[in-house]
Amino acid sequence: MKVVFTSTDLSFMQSAQIALDAHGIDAVLSDDNLTGLPSSPMTLAVSSDADFERALAVLQGLQRTPPRLGWEAPWAPRAILIVIIIMVAVVCGILIY
Repeated sequence: MKVVFTSTDLSFMQSAQIALDAHGIDAVLSDDNLTGLPSSPMTLAVSSDADFERALAVLQGLQRTPPRLGWEAPWAPRAILIVIIIMVAVVCGILIY
């Protein structure tokens, strides 16, 4: 057994395992239950040492999706609009009384 990849990104590791399985490469994902902890990486290893080079080639084709910044999230424009509406309502309420 040879370790192909180590990461704390559960989604990426599961995607990598699926990609290897799709290419007929048996892979084992270890410590996947501990990835909620920030300092506990999991490892992806191939069962057969002969598949190691093929596994590396398959994983080279995978791309990580970078995390979105808070203001780029799909809910951000609505949240900003709601905050503005609340602020206007508060200011109008203060002016009325």
